[in-house]
Amino acid sequence: MEMTHTGIILATNTVQNKNVESEVRELKELSESIGIEIIGTHIQNRTSIDRKSYVGSGFLEEVRMQYEDIDYCIVNDEILASQNRKIESIMDTSVIDRTQVILDIFSLRAQSKAGKLQVELAQLEYLVPRLKGQGINLSRLGAGIGTRGPGETKLETDRRHINSRISDIKRQLAVVEEHRLRYRDKRRSNQVTKVSLIGYTNAGKSTLFNKLTNAATLQEDKLFATLDPLTREMVLPSGFQCIISDTVGFIQKLPTTLIESFKSTLEEAADSDFIIHVIDNNAPDIVSQYDTVLDLIGSLNMKEIPQLILFNKTDLNDKKRLLPMKPHKFVNMNMPAQDILMDIENFMAKTFDAYNTSIPLARQDKLYRLKRQTIVKEVELGEESVEISGFEPAGNFAERIVDKDDERE
Repeated sequence: MEMTHTGIILATNTVQNKNVESEVRELKELSESIGIEIIGTHIQNRTSIDRKSYVGSGFLEEVRMQYEDIDYCIVNDEILASQNRKIESIMDTSVIDRTQVILDIFSLRAQSKAGKLQVELAQLEYLVPRLKGQGINLSRLGAGIGTRGPGETKLETDRRHINSRISDIKRQLAVVEEHRLRYRDKRRSNQVTKVSLIGYTNAGKSTLFNKLTNAATLQEDKLFATLDPLTREMVLPSGFQCIISDTVGFIQKLPTTLIESFKSTLEEAADSDFIIHVIDNNAPDIVSQYDTVLDLIGSLNMKEIPQLILFNKTDLNDKKRLLPMKPHKFVNMNMPAQDILMDIENFMAKTFDAYNTSIPLARQDKLYRLKRQTIVKEVELGEESVEISGFEPAGNFAERIVDKDDERE
């Protein structure tokens, strides 16, 4: 993206920080993706964040002396309105925090009506508590960063109007969620196996999604290229048919407002039978990215869902830099899709129930249905029957298919 503004990053390194350098590198990339060229980063080691000015006022004065003119001072954490005012008064420039940067990216990436509503809801819920008194300098905020897109219009309007808009958005999203629930119920009644791709943003989920489904989903080397969940059919080498969903990427310090707004979207993954966790094997912060996704998996109650880890982009880096206890494979975009699909099939088979059955030689239609609804591993032709063995999801698929009489009989 063309750099249209300049900015610096402020961060604190406290005992709560797991890896502040990783967070700052990520925030720099986030900022540059919305057109802010980062010309300096400043980290203060502290026991805790300063309640008045985030970092010490003396530290702010020292930083201010190093720059003649900058457009933005970007804070690595979500800050209070009072902290924003204090930093702004000393730095004499617009101040935005990590949450606003992420909200801005989401507003640029959202494509569907539901996605745009979710972003607007997150923006408004972020702003409401900051409208008391002076709050954040709204004239500066109105310039765009952190509030552009659906949430950009007339931020100076009164709180009642904003709360009314929040209620209206929640009603519209409730309708979307009701539609999703009906779809989930239909899928469960049809006993369709669902797989969800999850992972850190820009790990290559959409590229894998396209490869495994022959879809044409947007795939770009940028953060949060996918916001709206997409679902397609995936056919495994044995012929077993299931559905796979591509989901929004995770990130360190994902704002609470966004987690709440996108909760229904994230719950799509929590409703899955299997999870494929995609990791960028070339990422410099591979461990912190892995830990971030694990934390969110825990918060969404997804720990018990069978999980396969795919270390992606091994064409860029094929070193084994992280070896989790979970089943895992090393893949890249240049591999044949069938190889990756076979890894997924073998992974699924280990959680399915084994079965053995036979069908009359004349009833090849039943074999076709078995291949679509179960993982058929062996087929042996006899004189009068076909012996079949394989693996099936819980629910006795094979038995029902074999025992079900043809409508003509």
